[in-house]
Amino acid sequence: MNPSNKSTSKNKVLGIVVAVGAAAVAAVILLAPKPEEKVVEAALPPVADVVYANPGRQTLLVPSQGSVRARHEIEVVARVGGVIESVNEAFVPGGFFQQGDSLIQIEAADYRHALTRAESQVANAAATLAQEQGMAKQAQREWRDLGTKTANNLFLRKPQLAAAEAGLAAAKADRDQAKLNLERTAVKAPFAGRVVETLVDIGQYITPGTRLARIHSTGVAEVRLPLTDHQLSLLELPLGSAIENGPAVRVTASLAGKAREWRGQIVRTEAAIDPNSRFVYAVAQIQNPYAGEAPLINGLFVEAQIAGKTYDDISVLPRQALHEGGHILVLNEENQLGFRDMDLLQAVGEEVWLRGDLAPGEKVVVSSLGYSREGMVLTPNPLNEKPSGLLLGEQGDDDGADGASEQDDEPAAEAGSTTVSAQGAY
Repeated sequence: MNPSNKSTSKNKVLGIVVAVGAAAVAAVILLAPKPEEKVVEAALPPVADVVYANPGRQTLLVPSQGSVRARHEIEVVARVGGVIESVNEAFVPGGFFQQGDSLIQIEAADYRHALTRAESQVANAAATLAQEQGMAKQAQREWRDLGTKTANNLFLRKPQLAAAEAGLAAAKADRDQAKLNLERTAVKAPFAGRVVETLVDIGQYITPGTRLARIHSTGVAEVRLPLTDHQLSLLELPLGSAIENGPAVRVTASLAGKAREWRGQIVRTEAAIDPNSRFVYAVAQIQNPYAGEAPLINGLFVEAQIAGKTYDDISVLPRQALHEGGHILVLNEENQLGFRDMDLLQAVGEEVWLRGDLAPGEKVVVSSLGYSREGMVLTPNPLNEKPSGLLLGEQGDDDGADGASEQDDEPAAEAGSTTVSAQGAY
């Protein structure tokens, strides 16, 4: 066979194979199912926690703290000496007594004897004076009988009469002193109070000036409350004059495992600024601290809330709502982000008290945003109910408005009764 014929036959076979392969590929492409077109979903805006603002009239509560002390606390000292004959049943640490109660009775026999002797001296001095008065009258008559108008004082016994009068006055003073010493054998309480510490006991011999006990009054308790200069600016306290009708104070403490509360009033500020802390100390008084169920015990550490100035349009928000520079982040009706400058009045615990242009029901962002810009859209996640009184459908949240009306201004009430912590004072 001719070689050229063999080559031609191979080319024909190769062409047939290529044509068949191309036809098969074309058939696969034509018969393959077409892919469905995918619709690109729109990205959701980031979610941010928000709280509904509820500004209103608020009285600032200025926090402070201190220890309770009695209005009066003194050391009882003996005025006379002798053996302690008896002591009152209340003469023990913690004992209660009333004003005028005898706490200690010192043996009084020696002082009664001294009083008897003093009274005898008064009688003798009175007799001597009477004698001198009679002799002076007799001398005047004798001198008058001589027909002379003038006479010297010695003849008329004026010096002797003056000495007798002075002797009687001295005798009476000794008698009064003896009475006073006898009365002082009974050591009496100058006020109603409580015994802090006893230093003597029955049968002990004491001398004048011996310390007997420490006692304090129970009629009025006081608490020294340190205040910073900023806290002073929030209070209506006259610093250079007496305080009349001072701010009310609520004092709280944990006693016997329960939260206790007492009410008092600021009555004065101390005369100087503390040189170490630079605090000004205001003094609160609580009347009848032992009258209630729980006594306001001397030495108890308490926290206090002082009623400060009253402002309108105060918003109480979580601390996270306030950003550096004194501004907050607010979402409008389209949930677009905006910046709002506010005045910080105080920060208490986990809350800040702000004043500024903030309407009821506005959404304040409390989340920590990694990036924020004016106008960016966020998805709000409300953490509280919308304040009542807003129209249905306002800010696109009908359900929130309905729920708020059922709450009956609950957020505002909670803000007004916020329990503050002294450590969080701004």
